[in-house]
Amino acid sequence: MTAEHPSGPSRIQIQTQSGCNGRCAFCPNAAVLESGLAQGRMPPELFHKIIDELAGLAPRRVSLYLMNEPLLDGRLAEFVRYVTDRIPDTATLVTTNGTHLDERCAEELIAAGLSRIKVSLQSIHPETNRRLMGPQIDAERVVRNVLTLRRLITERRAKLDLRVSMVVTTLNAHELPRTRRFWRNHGVRLVTSAVENRGGSIEGADTLSGGQMQARSAYCIRPNREMCILFNGDVVLCCVDWFRTTVLGNVARQSVAEVWNGPAFSEVRAALASKDLEKQPDICVHCTEAARPAARRRLTAIFSRRP
Repeated sequence: MTAEHPSGPSRIQIQTQSGCNGRCAFCPNAAVLESGLAQGRMPPELFHKIIDELAGLAPRRVSLYLMNEPLLDGRLAEFVRYVTDRIPDTATLVTTNGTHLDERCAEELIAAGLSRIKVSLQSIHPETNRRLMGPQIDAERVVRNVLTLRRLITERRAKLDLRVSMVVTTLNAHELPRTRRFWRNHGVRLVTSAVENRGGSIEGADTLSGGQMQARSAYCIRPNREMCILFNGDVVLCCVDWFRTTVLGNVARQSVAEVWNGPAFSEVRAALASKDLEKQPDICVHCTEAARPAARRRLTAIFSRRP
């Protein structure tokens, strides 16, 4: 075990149910659903097996979200509670488009002990948001849901960390100052990010970013710290491997530790460390997702200052 490659993943993303009701311009979700790839729900027995094994590996974070809209799974609060009970020292995270984050759902997630929730909303203006997230995502409804959750957190004195996330694009960059003020006035933290190409699977990503999409980094550390598990137990390369190009194992048939320390993961880590593009998976060669955080912040800041 080393600092670069611990005996188990420090971060886990788990897809309890595939699919999403959004059609975001910066996301390949629609293409995946049309590709014929299998979709489904994770059996609770498999979820419990994964968490029980993680309890002995002490991960820092368990995200109950992966390439999906997690609140479409009505079992989500139960799963959050299971993680909270079995691994009390780990943080639990959900990222959602907020359409199903009504008061009842919010109450259940707070009661289950969720640590952090990020609501992805690209604009507080309905038309701009529809252009970026699709007609299924009603910005006004999502804003109401976020403000209801903010109220409940205050009333329950909950420790739930609430954030709204926004991908800065050519369509919403001019709205950023007003958006920041809006959420700040309501006591909600806004986090922004630059457009990424999701491993090369987003056509026109550079246009959407206004030419400010970050360049590929020399070395991606994700395979050294993060495991991404699909609904059927398949472990894919990372959170941008939407088309499942590189499956590194299956935790329904293997243990989490066996997959994490297995030859497939080791080969990917060695290929990335060597910086030899010929040895790396194609998705890594074309990916801008792994750009260094400082570069992301710098590009987002440049873009957000545009008139």
